[in-house]
Amino acid sequence: MKSNWIRFIQECITQIQLWLFLVLLQWIFRVIMILWFYKKISLTTTFNDILLALFHGFRFDSKIASLFLLFPFFFNLILSSLNRFSIIFKLRLFFTGLGIVLILLSSIATLPYFEEFDNQFNFFLFDLLYDDQIAVFKTVLFEYHLIVNIIVITALSIIAWYSLRRFQSYASSFINIQILSPKSIIMKFFIIFFLIIGFTGSIRGSFKNRPAIRKWSYITSDNFLNKTIMNPLTHLQYAIKDFKKINKKTDITQFIGGLSPKTAAENYFDVTKDSSLSSYLRHIVPDSDNRMPNHIFLVIMESYDMWPLLPEYRSLGLGENLQYFGEKGIFFNRFLPSGESTMASVSAILTGAPYIGINISRIASEREPLPTSIPFIFEKLGYKTQLFYGGFLSWQNIGNLFQSQGFDNVFGSPEIEKNNSDIIWGVDDDLLFSFVEEKTLAETKSFNVILTTSYHPPYNVDVEKFGFPLKNIPSGLISKFDGSMTMKQLGHIWYSDWAIGDFVKKIEKRDPESLFIFTGDHYGRRFINSHPTLYERSAVPLIIYGENFITPDLSMISTPGSHIDIIPTIISLIAPNQFEYQSFGNPLLQKTGETMFASGNKIGFGYRKIILDNYIIDVNDKFNNNIAISNGKDSHSNKVLEIINKQKLLFGLTWWRIFKGNFLKNS
Repeated sequence: MKSNWIRFIQECITQIQLWLFLVLLQWIFRVIMILWFYKKISLTTTFNDILLALFHGFRFDSKIASLFLLFPFFFNLILSSLNRFSIIFKLRLFFTGLGIVLILLSSIATLPYFEEFDNQFNFFLFDLLYDDQIAVFKTVLFEYHLIVNIIVITALSIIAWYSLRRFQSYASSFINIQILSPKSIIMKFFIIFFLIIGFTGSIRGSFKNRPAIRKWSYITSDNFLNKTIMNPLTHLQYAIKDFKKINKKTDITQFIGGLSPKTAAENYFDVTKDSSLSSYLRHIVPDSDNRMPNHIFLVIMESYDMWPLLPEYRSLGLGENLQYFGEKGIFFNRFLPSGESTMASVSAILTGAPYIGINISRIASEREPLPTSIPFIFEKLGYKTQLFYGGFLSWQNIGNLFQSQGFDNVFGSPEIEKNNSDIIWGVDDDLLFSFVEEKTLAETKSFNVILTTSYHPPYNVDVEKFGFPLKNIPSGLISKFDGSMTMKQLGHIWYSDWAIGDFVKKIEKRDPESLFIFTGDHYGRRFINSHPTLYERSAVPLIIYGENFITPDLSMISTPGSHIDIIPTIISLIAPNQFEYQSFGNPLLQKTGETMFASGNKIGFGYRKIILDNYIIDVNDKFNNNIAISNGKDSHSNKVLEIINKQKLLFGLTWWRIFKGNFLKNS
């Protein structure tokens, strides 16, 4: 019969083999992921960068593998002397199986997630908890082939288990147990000591003073490679941590540090006023002869970013209507969304409160309307306020949120198309716009917010029916097309533009005195090529158009702005002389009589991006956080920290208004 020591050593060897196998499994996936998304690798990236990413990825893989073996290792140390190897065996079997399944599940699941969000698991994952669960399920089922992936994961788990058994059998043939079975107690003690040291180093991902943590994953100059260094399970750990952090409601210090709210307001606005935040947010329309349109239509387009309207991509013909409206109206080409998801941006636009990492739809419905919100402002101007959403009003509590903010009417997909049981995220855009047309009476002044949904997975609009050539691809499109997007996805961009053009033509024919505003809710996460610039994967358009209402001196304006600047910009164009309102944003235009000119606004604040006249800042990018829109480096990088701190002050004041109210504490 084998001694307890021999069985202890055999168990240690088995666990080491398991550790190697789990590390290897994760490392192989990292290689697969790099090959899967190889087009995202920068053209300046060297082979040494790839090797560096793989090496540092090993540290995180070691940590995850050790976590699955923590209990088997610990109980082997404690229970082996008591001859309780059956317990140790069962623990090892359970955690090995769990490790294989979770590693494979997370590895396969992160591929479509990365394709959608250009990152592995992050806090956006948990926003799905507040989404339309049926829509999420249908999207995963059809767009991401849920059943096929379940079969694949099951098959790979079986293959992995079989491979593990073969690996163990092969590795064991090279091991001589007797060498690790000294008679000396001191030698046995040293063996146990080195096992503990080795396990401690593996679970830290390092034997040095710097363990494997997130900040050490930014070690190459290639942003894509950096995203692959941490494995999916590690990304998931940080996603949970980040989600908890950004949903804290009780701490303003994360934004303004030790400053008082009053001091934060003084520093942000560069002026000293009384202790009410409203005094800092107050705007007054200067002398003007503005006339008010009968109807205002603010169209927030699902996932519509800037790039289809940029000169280098206009030949594709994906945004001909919006391009025309921008040429005949006003086109802002230095514009950022407030957030990186629909609800983040929509809530910022409609409430006037910048997105600060907290989903306001979960809290604002319990509070009085914000004085910066669209209904609060535009009802004072005599407008009936209406919101039209192509999806379900239960989605992220959107219906309750905007009813509580004071919208006169809030419509969702059941009212738009009562008998359509096939709706996933929302009705087709053309049906949504037809409904809006029906609900805007010519004799009643109205401010109408329209949230489209069609440009969204699973991309189920029959775009060929409307005229997009899915099969006969135009030669001009082929020359720009590298496979980063499908023709079906490109067709939905085209369809979004077509539906808008058709809607505007009908409204203008009925009521020429209408004003139209178009913007994207967030960047689309999909691009015509594999190497979009920071600007291309950040900016959204802002277009203001009214054939018989607005005749600008400038058609394209490079004044930086973001979603919180939309409402003050509209007010500067249509509100009467000396009209007062509150806003966290600023008008991007000034109008005096018939003269229109760009304002002096110099910064557009998004959530993690900041845009200036010629530069865009990625707040979280450790290496390239200040990039010229022409893709060059900013020579004034010393100002970046100052600008980021200013953004934090804005977020802090927003937090205070939402959770504490109008009165600013002075200490």
